[in-house]
Amino acid sequence: MSALAAVAPVADSRERFLDVAWSIGARLCRDAIWDGDRCNWLGDSMEAHAGEWKVAHKSFGPDLYSGTSGIALFLAQLHRFRRDAVIAQTARGALRQALSRADEIPEAQRHALYGGWVGIALALLDAAHLLDDPALRREALLLVDAQRGHDLDPMSLDVIGGAAGAILGLSAIDARLGSDRHLDEARRFGDHLLAHAHRGEEGWSWTTMPPLAQEHKDLTGFSHGAAGIALALLELFGRTQDARFMEGALGGFAYERRHFSAEHQNWPDFRSFASPNPQQLGYSLAWCHGAPGIGLSRVRAFALTEDETYRREAESALGGTYRPLTVPSAADGYSLCHGLGGNAELFIVAADTFGDERLRAVADAIGDRGIQSVHLNRNPWPCGVVSGGETPNLMLGTAGIGYFYLRLYDSSAVPSVLLV
Repeated sequence: MSALAAVAPVADSRERFLDVAWSIGARLCRDAIWDGDRCNWLGDSMEAHAGEWKVAHKSFGPDLYSGTSGIALFLAQLHRFRRDAVIAQTARGALRQALSRADEIPEAQRHALYGGWVGIALALLDAAHLLDDPALRREALLLVDAQRGHDLDPMSLDVIGGAAGAILGLSAIDARLGSDRHLDEARRFGDHLLAHAHRGEEGWSWTTMPPLAQEHKDLTGFSHGAAGIALALLELFGRTQDARFMEGALGGFAYERRHFSAEHQNWPDFRSFASPNPQQLGYSLAWCHGAPGIGLSRVRAFALTEDETYRREAESALGGTYRPLTVPSAADGYSLCHGLGGNAELFIVAADTFGDERLRAVADAIGDRGIQSVHLNRNPWPCGVVSGGETPNLMLGTAGIGYFYLRLYDSSAVPSVLLV
């Protein structure tokens, strides 16, 4: 982290970040397609076709990751800072659209944070407060309560679509309610994670994707790997004081520690396509896979435990993430899932947790790069759909980029959507 010593905090007004978010929000309102009191958008997405992933231009579902509830969440947060009737109306229209399509999510996936009802409920609950609309709160509670108790697929484990994300989402919802309303359900998901853990000499790991090769290793990383699952168990231990959940958390962190590369200041991405050379490990650099997301898990683990081991691992992740950020690339995207916006979130959360404004300056510099290269030139925002163009959604598109700029503007008021 010594390289960060050269980064000085930005002293000027942070209004420039809010201006970018406002510009993105205004465009989302302009581009919304209305049907009565509901609205949706068109944009690029990745769709499975004939055994391959293809870019498709389409409308969006209800989920938090890529659907209208995620877009609504950004607009509702934007309304917090610049109250505007059109912004609020569009946020409500996007949420009505999400509610009208929620039943299309299969029952087995409804507990998911980013892909299911728990995430939609969290967006509704936050929007109820931000838009001063108690009816949205009632819809949120109906939705999250309706997904209770369904059977869980053995591989429904990770943060994106599985039990770990459900734990984090339900805990966030309970925190907003000031209650333990959903604690028993969160505990059920924790038991599911413990039951399907692989416990070995390397630590604890989980098979979250179908193995593609005989020598397949369970994944590291936040979205689909051990970091996100271990953090969910640690959060659950904090609520229950059940030692089994702490044991699982420690095991998951140990698995990743076993595979850490000091040379790369990163953790290997064990997906078979992560490296161009089958004989070498690949090292991704994103919230979903690699140091940025793993670093977020360690910053949060330190905040929960004050264990210096997690701080040291967080500092390794910060170092491994920082070095590539100093070299701008034409291939840079700004999405939250696997772009600069998501990578910068590590520095925002670390700055808030460790009280080091040099870290915030790194995130500010990424934001300023986007202002200079995209916003001021009125260029399309580089999004996260590979080989695709702009898309409006939260985790891959402009709503998430706008959310990143709101986080730069005031991270104390706008909660992270990557570390729920």
